[in-house]
Amino acid sequence: MSKKDNVDKIKSYIDDILGTKSSLRKKLPSKISKEKQLFCEILQNLQFVNGRTMGMKHDYKVNMMDYDDPFYVTIENLFKLHYTQEQQNVINWWLYDKYLPTGEMLVLTNKDTEEVIPSDTPEDIWDLVQEHEKKDNK
Repeated sequence: MSKKDNVDKIKSYIDDILGTKSSLRKKLPSKISKEKQLFCEILQNLQFVNGRTMGMKHDYKVNMMDYDDPFYVTIENLFKLHYTQEQQNVINWWLYDKYLPTGEMLVLTNKDTEEVIPSDTPEDIWDLVQEHEKKDNK
């Protein structure tokens, strides 16, 4: 049975219970899910642009850093408006330090348990940033 068939079946049950015609619609995304999606897109784009800048410097000896720097400063200032220093440190670590030029990746570990903290994707970084926000609000 397809998803549409399941939805139609549920709709008919609701119609029977209510004794009238009803309509169903998809749940609207929450503010948090929109923020998360935007945050992840920003991190992916910043990672791409930074990689492109480094690639141009390494492969073609064209240094775009002076050109790109005002954009990075602007973005970092926007992060300062919205995030604590600890949250900014997590974001900047992921963007600029996690991925080494050799292709290796650094990992985060919990100091107490020595467990690896997921930090491979922008979604993982979102979760860490949200975790730090909860700690700051206590």
